[in-house]
Amino acid sequence: MKTFKYLVLNQLNNSLWGTVILWSFAFHLCSLNAYGQKIFNVKDYGATGKNKREVVTSPIQATIDECHSAGGGTVYFPPGEYLSGTLVLKSNVNFHLDNGAVLYASQDEEDYQVPFDIYKHNNPNQPVLLYAEDAKHISITGKGTIHGQARRFYEDLRDVDGFIEKETENARQSGVEMKKYYKIPPFVSLIYLVSCEHVEISDIRVIESVDWSVHVQWSENVTIRNCYIYTSLEAGVNADGLDIDGCKNVTISDCIIETGDDAIVLKSTLTKNRSEDCENITVTNSVLTSTSAALKIGTETYGDFRNIVFSNCVIKDSNRGFSIVVRDGGTVQDVLVSNITMELNRKAFYYWGDADPIWLVIKKRSENSKVGEIKNISFDHIIAHGQGTSKLEGYQGSKLKNITLNNVQLFMHPEATKDKRANHALIASKVESLHVDGLRIYWDEEQVEPSWGSAMMLENVDYLTLDNFYGRQGIKESTSPVIILDNVGKGIVRNVEPEAQTGTLILVKNSKKEDFRFIDLDSFGQATEKVAME
Repeated sequence: MKTFKYLVLNQLNNSLWGTVILWSFAFHLCSLNAYGQKIFNVKDYGATGKNKREVVTSPIQATIDECHSAGGGTVYFPPGEYLSGTLVLKSNVNFHLDNGAVLYASQDEEDYQVPFDIYKHNNPNQPVLLYAEDAKHISITGKGTIHGQARRFYEDLRDVDGFIEKETENARQSGVEMKKYYKIPPFVSLIYLVSCEHVEISDIRVIESVDWSVHVQWSENVTIRNCYIYTSLEAGVNADGLDIDGCKNVTISDCIIETGDDAIVLKSTLTKNRSEDCENITVTNSVLTSTSAALKIGTETYGDFRNIVFSNCVIKDSNRGFSIVVRDGGTVQDVLVSNITMELNRKAFYYWGDADPIWLVIKKRSENSKVGEIKNISFDHIIAHGQGTSKLEGYQGSKLKNITLNNVQLFMHPEATKDKRANHALIASKVESLHVDGLRIYWDEEQVEPSWGSAMMLENVDYLTLDNFYGRQGIKESTSPVIILDNVGKGIVRNVEPEAQTGTLILVKNSKKEDFRFIDLDSFGQATEKVAME
């Protein structure tokens, strides 16, 4: 290089133009970004960016490989359109899409050649656009876009999802059209990072993935911030936003996610006979829209989950607010959900969710599945406008333990679909140690669903504290009690006020009266009967 510079300098005879050309040449070979990292421009390696019809996988991969071999830096995409198959990210590489740069996923399955397994498909040729394994210090950044070019079609229902079998039959009996959207191959997941450390995904737009948009598995020290993720809300079946799978030390913040399936979901999948725990996770300051669950843990729970915070989020036009579904064993514990507003609406029957704000449940995926646990879960300062029943459901031999609802407001609105599902506002079943303080239940008065029942239905609950409750039964003129306590042992109930004139405030069934302490009920005398025993 020194000899070349000397010859050029002599040839140009130290002219001003020679100096300009010389410095331009040196800058082109080793340009640096603001952090002093080397920049490797994909156009210099043959990715023209002129259109999205020309597959440029090879030149982009060559850029990544050169960047990695040089010790790291930034793989830079200038504004333009780039079409690609699988790209393998490597350690110390920042994959940077400039504003106006769009990386499109190829719609030809032959362009996806990396052999690896991804959960759900167990297919060595499962399509993934951006892939990394055992990489360290990698990032996907920039104001550009990663586009999956998803295609779907709408046709008659092929089979019934066993998880929502009852809901599907209810829809059929109610006269709902039995059709569903189905994906068209290749079933591309846009970003899949496995066993990586020190990962950053920031500022990027991830659009219309066919399968999970961003799947981070078995990785540590992950930061995802200021991203926009979108898939069709009507047709994007299986197109989750963020899937955090068996990861540790993860922060997600300042994102806007609108997806046809779960928006942000924590999982512990079983892949290659391996699963990992999910712990030390924070999700905050984000706006979420989902045709399934906006915030979720599960349903894949082969490992454990602990030390998790969801806070300061806005959930809008979603089919479910927050959910923990344990189906494969595993324990979910020490979870805080706080400062969340929810606006929920019923979606098509084949999506999981009833426009319900909260659902905690333990189930078994199959007869051979282990029974898991859910414990130490707190909801604090939640305002939810929904159409479905919130449920806290344990399992025989594995009750939910230590569940707290503090300053929670539930607004019940009529369902927007033919297949009605809601009854009570809140059901708790098979729970040990349930603490409710400051719960408010409000029902729509202009349009009333005939199936609406009580504000709270608690059954098989041990150690209940219920304080500062305000609400009424679903239909003012009905004989439904405001609160039903069925087989509840050892409860303290105080400061319970009905919203309006009502018959029975609290109905106690299958319980001993001496197991309860009722304090300061119905201070203004609006209930015909404060406590009825049955």
